[in-house]
Amino acid sequence: MRRVLVYENRKTNGPLIWDVSSPELERGAFLGLFNYLDKEWGVYDFEDLQEPSISLNLEQISKLPEGRVKEEALKEHKERNVRLYEFHKSQLQQKLYERSKAGDVNAVKKLLTQRESYEYEHWTLCDVTSKET
Repeated sequence: MRRVLVYENRKTNGPLIWDVSSPELERGAFLGLFNYLDKEWGVYDFEDLQEPSISLNLEQISKLPEGRVKEEALKEHKERNVRLYEFHKSQLQQKLYERSKAGDVNAVKKLLTQRESYEYEHWTLCDVTSKET
Protein backbone atom coordinates (compact mmCIF):
# COMPACT_ATOMS: atom_id res chain seq x y z
CA MET A 1 0.00 0.00 0.00
CA ARG A 2 1.28 3.43 -0.91
CA ARG A 3 0.34 6.79 0.49
CA VAL A 4 -0.04 9.84 -1.74
CA LEU A 5 -0.58 13.57 -1.33
CA VAL A 6 -3.25 14.81 -3.75
CA TYR A 7 -3.80 18.44 -4.70
CA GLU A 8 -6.52 19.68 -7.00
CA ASN A 9 -8.67 22.75 -7.41
CA ARG A 10 -11.51 23.70 -9.72
CA LYS A 11 -9.16 25.55 -12.08
CA THR A 12 -6.65 22.75 -12.65
CA ASN A 13 -6.90 20.16 -15.41
CA GLY A 14 -6.37 17.30 -13.01
CA PRO A 15 -4.85 16.42 -9.69
CA LEU A 16 -1.20 16.72 -8.78
CA ILE A 17 -0.08 13.61 -6.94
CA TRP A 18 3.04 13.06 -4.85
CA ASP A 19 4.17 9.77 -3.35
CA VAL A 20 4.54 10.15 0.43
CA SER A 21 5.24 6.51 1.24
CA SER A 22 8.48 7.29 3.07
CA PRO A 23 9.58 10.16 5.32
CA GLU A 24 11.92 11.45 2.59
CA LEU A 25 9.19 11.38 -0.05
CA GLU A 26 6.74 13.03 2.34
CA ARG A 27 9.15 15.90 3.04
CA GLY A 28 9.68 16.41 -0.68
CA ALA A 29 5.96 16.25 -1.40
CA PHE A 30 5.00 18.86 1.16
CA LEU A 31 7.81 21.15 0.04
CA GLY A 32 6.70 20.59 -3.57
CA LEU A 33 3.09 21.48 -2.81
CA PHE A 34 4.15 24.55 -0.82
CA ASN A 35 6.37 25.77 -3.66
CA TYR A 36 3.65 25.08 -6.24
CA LEU A 37 1.06 27.06 -4.27
CA ASP A 38 3.55 29.86 -3.68
CA LYS A 39 4.85 30.20 -7.25
CA GLU A 40 1.92 29.12 -9.43
CA TRP A 41 -0.99 30.43 -7.40
CA GLY A 42 0.58 33.16 -5.25
CA VAL A 43 -1.65 32.22 -2.34
CA TYR A 44 0.69 33.56 0.35
CA ASP A 45 0.22 37.33 0.38
CA PHE A 46 1.20 38.89 3.68
CA GLU A 47 2.46 42.24 2.39
CA ASP A 48 -0.50 44.38 3.45
CA LEU A 49 -0.87 43.06 6.99
CA GLN A 50 -2.06 45.86 9.22
CA GLU A 51 -3.59 45.62 12.64
CA PRO A 52 -7.23 46.72 12.44
CA SER A 53 -8.14 49.89 14.28
CA ILE A 54 -11.32 51.25 15.81
CA SER A 55 -12.72 54.74 16.21
CA LEU A 56 -13.62 54.37 19.89
CA ASN A 57 -12.59 52.00 22.67
CA LEU A 58 -15.12 50.34 24.98
CA GLU A 59 -14.72 52.99 27.67
CA GLN A 60 -15.49 55.74 25.18
CA ILE A 61 -18.43 53.77 23.78
CA SER A 62 -19.88 53.31 27.28
CA LYS A 63 -20.07 57.10 27.67
CA LEU A 64 -22.14 57.54 24.51
CA PRO A 65 -25.88 58.10 24.89
CA GLU A 66 -28.14 55.20 23.95
CA GLY A 67 -29.07 55.19 20.31
CA ARG A 68 -27.83 54.51 16.80
CA VAL A 69 -24.35 55.99 17.21
CA LYS A 70 -23.62 53.80 20.23
CA GLU A 71 -25.03 50.73 18.46
CA GLU A 72 -22.82 51.38 15.42
CA ALA A 73 -19.76 51.91 17.64
CA LEU A 74 -20.42 48.59 19.42
CA LYS A 75 -20.90 46.86 16.07
CA GLU A 76 -17.61 48.32 14.81
CA HIS A 77 -15.86 47.13 17.97
CA LYS A 78 -17.19 43.56 17.54
CA GLU A 79 -16.20 43.52 13.86
CA ARG A 80 -12.74 44.75 14.78
CA ASN A 81 -12.36 41.80 17.17
CA VAL A 82 -13.07 39.41 14.29
CA ARG A 83 -10.61 41.26 12.05
CA LEU A 84 -8.07 41.26 14.89
CA TYR A 85 -8.36 37.47 15.20
CA GLU A 86 -7.77 37.15 11.43
CA PHE A 87 -4.84 39.58 11.65
CA HIS A 88 -3.15 37.52 14.38
CA LYS A 89 -3.79 34.32 12.45
CA SER A 90 -2.19 35.89 9.37
CA GLN A 91 0.81 37.04 11.44
CA LEU A 92 1.38 33.47 12.61
CA GLN A 93 1.01 32.18 9.05
CA GLN A 94 3.49 34.78 7.84
CA LYS A 95 6.08 33.45 10.30
CA LEU A 96 5.38 29.91 9.13
CA TYR A 97 5.69 31.09 5.53
CA GLU A 98 9.10 32.63 6.19
CA ARG A 99 10.31 29.41 7.84
CA SER A 100 8.80 27.41 4.96
CA LYS A 101 10.67 29.49 2.39
CA ALA A 102 13.86 28.55 4.28
CA GLY A 103 13.01 24.86 3.81
CA ASP A 104 11.55 24.04 7.26
CA VAL A 105 9.28 21.08 6.45
CA ASN A 106 7.54 21.20 9.84
CA ALA A 107 6.57 24.83 9.16
CA VAL A 108 5.38 23.82 5.67
CA LYS A 109 3.12 21.13 7.12
CA LYS A 110 1.70 23.50 9.74
CA LEU A 111 1.07 26.22 7.16
CA LEU A 112 -0.54 23.87 4.65
CA THR A 113 -2.69 22.33 7.40
CA GLN A 114 -3.86 25.71 8.68
CA ARG A 115 -4.79 26.84 5.18
CA GLU A 116 -6.12 23.52 3.86
CA SER A 117 -9.70 24.81 3.77
CA TYR A 118 -8.77 28.00 1.85
CA GLU A 119 -9.84 28.27 -1.77
CA TYR A 120 -7.20 26.74 -4.08
CA GLU A 121 -5.33 25.17 -1.14
CA HIS A 122 -7.29 21.95 -0.53
CA TRP A 123 -5.18 18.80 -0.42
CA THR A 124 -5.60 15.30 0.99
CA LEU A 125 -3.52 12.31 1.96
CA CYS A 126 -4.80 9.03 0.53
CA ASP A 127 -3.85 5.39 0.73
CA VAL A 128 -3.52 3.73 -2.66
CA THR A 129 -3.47 0.01 -3.27
CA SER A 130 -2.09 -1.48 -6.45
CA LYS A 131 -3.94 -4.18 -8.27
CA GLU A 132 -1.64 -6.79 -9.69
CA THR A 133 -2.98 -8.93 -12.52
